[in-house]
Amino acid sequence: MGICPLLATIAVGILAVHVEGHSVVAIPIVFLCGMMVGAGLSGCGIHFSYIHCLVALMAILLGIALAAGRRYPVMITAIAFVLIGIVLGHDDGLAIPPNNSPLVFLLGMLLSSLILLIIGLWLGMWMEAQSIPSRVFGVLVTAAGTGILIWSVVT
Repeated sequence: MGICPLLATIAVGILAVHVEGHSVVAIPIVFLCGMMVGAGLSGCGIHFSYIHCLVALMAILLGIALAAGRRYPVMITAIAFVLIGIVLGHDDGLAIPPNNSPLVFLLGMLLSSLILLIIGLWLGMWMEAQSIPSRVFGVLVTAAGTGILIWSVVT
């Protein structure tokens, strides 16, 4: 995983705590299901153009959502996290080494993403949506995504 997917997955965990209602468990599961769909799409040979730019855009959007310091509706958040999960899962699916078992790689991807989500959930439990640490983390995620997006476009 690169820095953008890592920060984006932690941001998903933080934002899952800041969703209206009590969907702290459902939202990360929806995200992980989206990741599996994205990995499956890449395994089937369906490739997204400019995937690194898309990953950077997802990190930028998540950072902006965190920096805004709002609580978001459950359905909108779930739909957004499925789409973000598909993009991040597709990117991870493209990284499967040709000589390794895809199932083992995907299980490792899911486990590492789950650990990052749990870290994000833990951080989100300690940070309110309007708090300065939450907003600063959002700005950092946005800055990292912007840097990676510029690097992806230039190279």
